[in-house]
Amino acid sequence: MVTKIIHISDIHCNNYMLEKIKKLNYDILISSGDFECLETAEIFSEFKNSFAVSGNLDDISIMKHLSKKGILLDGKIKTFNELTFIGIGGIDPINNISVIKNFSFTKYKYIILVSHNPPYGILDKTFFNVRAGLKEINSVLNYIKPIMHLFGHIHESSGIENINNTIYINPGPLSNGNYAEIILGDKIKAEIKNLNEGN
Repeated sequence: MVTKIIHISDIHCNNYMLEKIKKLNYDILISSGDFECLETAEIFSEFKNSFAVSGNLDDISIMKHLSKKGILLDGKIKTFNELTFIGIGGIDPINNISVIKNFSFTKYKYIILVSHNPPYGILDKTFFNVRAGLKEINSVLNYIKPIMHLFGHIHESSGIENINNTIYINPGPLSNGNYAEIILGDKIKAEIKNLNEGN
């Protein structure tokens, strides 16, 4: 079975770019947070097959809305077809991590970790060349061994890396038009695209 995932992050109230995502063909839409405006979260929640974590700039009203719609992943596990999504939000990542570490993952075949923050040392360099990832996320990665880790937060470190059988993706900010297109089939194909470039 082939599944197409669109991964976005750091929307920052740019509803114009979010509306453009609606025109893309996908099976699952994932957001790594920083909607920043409640209206933006409301628009996102209308999309089909969507899941999201909170960002550090999101407030409790955004979390409540996403939770009410059943799409918030913070500290939760949700399955879609054969895929299992686990979330670490940007509002309270340490608490989310402690909750996740109590779960058993042996029954899940294809695990995808979704967080706002990157892990330490992977696609987490700021403009000042400082690594800003969370080391606590690294410990979760070692525990659950996901096939993919989708995150954002560090706008200037967009990219794709394959390390120890996990594909790490930071698409960069959707507020600038960035998103990742991921095809899950016999192999995983991932590419970062930009809505301004007509991809």
